[in-house]
Amino acid sequence: MEITMTTYLTIMVTVLVATQIIRVIQNAVSLHRQHEDVLRHIKWFDKHEVSEEDFDVQRECFYLLWKKLKEEDYDR
Repeated sequence: MEITMTTYLTIMVTVLVATQIIRVIQNAVSLHRQHEDVLRHIKWFDKHEVSEEDFDVQRECFYLLWKKLKEEDYDR
């Protein structure tokens, strides 16, 4: 059985198209999961009142932690 160039190219293009379809499906599934995760986080914010003071406290905690780690030379 002799494989002609046309047959070879047809097989290669089919494999490449199938690979791209699989990648598109995988990306769609990933985006769907991320979308659900974002919606879940947004719903959490709707149920809880978050104030500017909460953000300030969190910012200060991160700064103090960063400062402490820098003093102990853990910021490599």
